[in-house]
Amino acid sequence: MITALAAILMAGCGPTRAGSGGPAPVDPLRLAQILPTPSGLTEDGVAREAPVTDVQEALAGRPDEGGVERLEVAGFQAGAIRRWRFRDTGRLTAVLSVWDERITATSVGSGSVGILADEDGARAWTPSEVPGSQGVQVGGDDPKAALAIGVGSNLIFLRAVGPVPERAIVRTMQLAVTSAEGGLRGTGEQE
Repeated sequence: MITALAAILMAGCGPTRAGSGGPAPVDPLRLAQILPTPSGLTEDGVAREAPVTDVQEALAGRPDEGGVERLEVAGFQAGAIRRWRFRDTGRLTAVLSVWDERITATSVGSGSVGILADEDGARAWTPSEVPGSQGVQVGGDDPKAALAIGVGSNLIFLRAVGPVPERAIVRTMQLAVTSAEGGLRGTGEQE
């Protein structure tokens, strides 16, 4: 699993620098703070800045020291995390981050989704409402989902564990992408 992420990260090192070919980077914490709580879910703590160790754990679903080093080498710049609950067993986590290069943001997202794809019963998932995203859903008694998209050098990644409604995941991703594409700055202004 983590080896697949490392291979994708190494393959993703290309000449496209942050901000080229897409909107300027968005402050991950500001983006996390403006995301509304999805319908039917409740806030689980507050949006917070996240160091690379927390971002790695949220992307992979578990801590991995080697994964932290790979993310640092890949060009991790800044991160933020926000969480919500659905009933007693569902959790939705938004992991928002900025990378040195646009292609790296996309590659890290692909690799992180790929980790969940290794689970039994996993199936590819690209919601039509979020073109260009990459996702995986795992059904059964222990449902899970991961959805990622790169917007410029920003990575927007959502991980759901438990019976989180698909519409909540998709709508949260839509709102995050719209804000990132609008060039939200740390001041809260749109470009």
